[in-house]
Amino acid sequence: MKNQEEIENLTALYNEGNYKELKEQAIRLLKSNENNYEALNALAIAYKHLGESGNAKETFLKLVNSGLKSDYIYSNAGNFFYDIGNINTAVQCHKHAIKLNPKNLNSLNQIGMALSNMGNDKEAIDYYKRALDIDNKLEGAHHNIANSYRNLKDYSEASAHYEESKLNLSKCQQLECLYHLNEKENFYKKLKIQSEFYSPHPLAACLSAHAAVRYDMDDNYSFCKTPFKFIQKLNLYDKSDFDDSYIEDFFRCFNDQNIDKKEQSLLKNGYQSSGNIFLIQEEPIQRIKNIILDKIESYKRLYKSTGATVISKWPKNYTLYGWLIVMNKGGNLGGHMHKEGWLSGSIYLARPIKQEKEDGDIIFSLHGSNYPQEGKSFPSKVLEIEKGDMVLFPSSIFHATLPFDADEKRITLAFDIIPNSEKAILN
Repeated sequence: MKNQEEIENLTALYNEGNYKELKEQAIRLLKSNENNYEALNALAIAYKHLGESGNAKETFLKLVNSGLKSDYIYSNAGNFFYDIGNINTAVQCHKHAIKLNPKNLNSLNQIGMALSNMGNDKEAIDYYKRALDIDNKLEGAHHNIANSYRNLKDYSEASAHYEESKLNLSKCQQLECLYHLNEKENFYKKLKIQSEFYSPHPLAACLSAHAAVRYDMDDNYSFCKTPFKFIQKLNLYDKSDFDDSYIEDFFRCFNDQNIDKKEQSLLKNGYQSSGNIFLIQEEPIQRIKNIILDKIESYKRLYKSTGATVISKWPKNYTLYGWLIVMNKGGNLGGHMHKEGWLSGSIYLARPIKQEKEDGDIIFSLHGSNYPQEGKSFPSKVLEIEKGDMVLFPSSIFHATLPFDADEKRITLAFDIIPNSEKAILN
């Protein structure tokens, strides 16, 4: 009876989001019984949510190596390893969870996400279908299977699954599918609904701006109607809080993490890291994270008087999500925008020597992501970048890296401010 009460207390603290007390309670229980795996699981989860990723990793590894027969423990561990970019370890954990419990919905969904992360959307769809066969009301699974169909350019099937989700991002992704299908009337009907009943979203703003050019229509969506004016560039070396030693320490920490690569179809001659690099609690990484957060606050103050929705409706709760993009000779990244972001940015940690005027620079545009262009001309702007530059911009604008032929690597720390409102459901 006492053990059941302890478990219920831990569960209540988790449901309340009281991770500090969850951590303290778990530690107290482990002092009296170091083999209390419910407490150890609670401690690992508390560490994760408190940002103590090193302690969380150590605790989850202890759990998964213990030979336990509880599927949720492996499922929780898989969630954590996915978040920090250890995708192969995450898949192993989730597959073990499914072996113990074939109806573990979280693990079925998470394996699908991991496979999609690796570019294997066809196999990912099989796992999402298994989850939906068990519970056809899972919004996250409908959203994720739609993402995979969209990646495979099956826009009709993707749109049908997005329709089954009430998530803001799902509705915006459905708009994108309708746009690719050239269903103009339905597109504008759905865009009007999204504008009136959902919170502002950068993808809807991006689509509205692109459609205004493609269809010769007005762009009436409220987010950031003049995104080129909201692009800010500054050089961190000029601020005396950044130098080469910061970059060297950052690379050392990153290389120690064994982070897996993420499939990125628009990236040529390079790779993107998986997971959120800012979950790594090593001091050099957190130091740069704090610099970014400080510059973002300055950005908000700079544009506050504009009244633009991107500033006036700034999300109350958000996550700073970061990843590395490494390009080799001949590399470039095609035009894209950050669908889950709000404000996006990049720090240029390594910059190849220019052979031509715009080699390796960044170009902003209202066109990208292989959207239908139909001979129309879309405005664009090339921004020259140097090592140590930080660029901040609304997530609604397309951007791309221009090709370069130098032998040096081009290494960028990219990041997004991601509103937390739907993140838990999608993960």
